[in-house]
Amino acid sequence: MCQLKRPKAIAQVPARLVPRGWNAPIMTAGASARTTIGVFRYRVLTESCPVFVHTLRILDRASTGWLLAWLSRTLFGQPPWMSLVRIARRSLSATVELALPTTCGACGASGATWCLACAQEAASAKYSGGAREVCPSPCPEGYPRTWAATPYDASVRAALVAFKDSDRRDLVMVLAPMLSSSMVAALAGDSTLREVLASGNGPVLVVPVPSSRAAVRRRGDAPLELLTREAVRQVRLSERELMFTPALRLRRRVADQAGLDHRHRADNLEHAIGVRPRWQATIQGATALLVDDVLTTGATIVEAARALTAGGVSHVAAATVAATQRRVIPD
Repeated sequence: MCQLKRPKAIAQVPARLVPRGWNAPIMTAGASARTTIGVFRYRVLTESCPVFVHTLRILDRASTGWLLAWLSRTLFGQPPWMSLVRIARRSLSATVELALPTTCGACGASGATWCLACAQEAASAKYSGGAREVCPSPCPEGYPRTWAATPYDASVRAALVAFKDSDRRDLVMVLAPMLSSSMVAALAGDSTLREVLASGNGPVLVVPVPSSRAAVRRRGDAPLELLTREAVRQVRLSERELMFTPALRLRRRVADQAGLDHRHRADNLEHAIGVRPRWQATIQGATALLVDDVLTTGATIVEAARALTAGGVSHVAAATVAATQRRVIPD
């Protein structure tokens, strides 16, 4: 018959890691037999299922989520619920990673976040000579000079969709180098941005296109902001030269842009974007580099540039990861 040894002290049992149903027996000093059974169950679970232990530790760390959320709201202007959703999502992802292998964000092949075949396909699809200036056809009025690293096709397209809508934030390390190359090309190719950096009259404000509230609720965060932060870091300029500035917001609801042509996209976004009040003073007289993931009809970039100009920005250029090949729609 198996003999279970009673623990020397109940305090040795990490009660915060024990499921709620067993917490009372363990912490009740008079119930020695039930305490021993509870400790036995705890040991069996921890020794046979490391994922169980990892999950409990994550949940314990997540108990500080409210404090972190309010700090996030204070420091970065993000709502508390968005930070809590991000904490929960990342905690769940960390747990799943222990049990499931990593898969390619584009093709789904197991073994790596970005498999060799998709990496080669993306490399061959990039514009020859590096990021280049792009313009949709037809070109909308008010369209700023814009640079992109690659066509919106093949593995890059799959990676962008997975990054935004399939919770594959690990693909930021794949997409950020593409965006940073577009940013570098814009900083070198746009004469106004180049002069601002050369004269030391910066910083150039790097402004991501805002996400809708519905998209943020669905995704749990704003993926473009994460991508922009990493791309700015990879450009390796100081904050006195290049500064991440999430200055824009959507002022009203807009319809999903997917499936809309250039006219309907422009109507959908007309005067929909505005400057956040807390950034109003910062952008006065500044130069800005708008950032988006994909250039399609140019309607989003045009509206974002209009909002920045109306808010006091003196000059706007733009950079994207990829650009689609649009057909000319006759008037």
